[in-house]
Amino acid sequence: MRSGQEAVAAALLLAGCAVPAATTPAPRPAGPTDLAARLPEQAAGFLRGATTPLSRGEAGREIGYRTAGMVAAGATVQLYRLPGVTLPEGAGSADAEAAFNDLLQEALRPVPPRRMREEARFTLPTGGPALLRCAETSGSYGRERVQGLVCAGGVGGGVLRLRVAVPRQDAPPADARAFASAILAALRTP
Repeated sequence: MRSGQEAVAAALLLAGCAVPAATTPAPRPAGPTDLAARLPEQAAGFLRGATTPLSRGEAGREIGYRTAGMVAAGATVQLYRLPGVTLPEGAGSADAEAAFNDLLQEALRPVPPRRMREEARFTLPTGGPALLRCAETSGSYGRERVQGLVCAGGVGGGVLRLRVAVPRQDAPPADARAFASAILAALRTP
């Protein structure tokens, strides 16, 4: 009896070894060009403009947006992949934090005629996992008072950097947070 059980166990073991396990390769995260193609023509009142190559990172892309009208708001969306690195989704990785800090330093660097300061920090989406780390900014471009927003995080295995400048008026031409949320939603939709 014992030899019969051993024979069955051996047959099952051999059968298990003979059949290769079904494996599917992990899907490659979308590259910056693929992600740029997901961006909408219109997002929270901003109209999409030109897409240009970005010298930062692998196959980087920068996409311009602006509102219509005489007094316009402007935004840039940068998508790039760090060489040899696949970033996790969200704002929590060291690379995503570095991208945010670099972008914020660029935005706050006093370059005539621009003077900006940081007002507040938050994450998007609100009430969920932190996908983008953001900072509200305010200051001036020459004589024009502006409010802005800078955000960065890991999206699609790469980096998303977003910058918005809106003229400071009683009725601003756009909502920077709504724009950032619309861009994030577009990039997270396959």
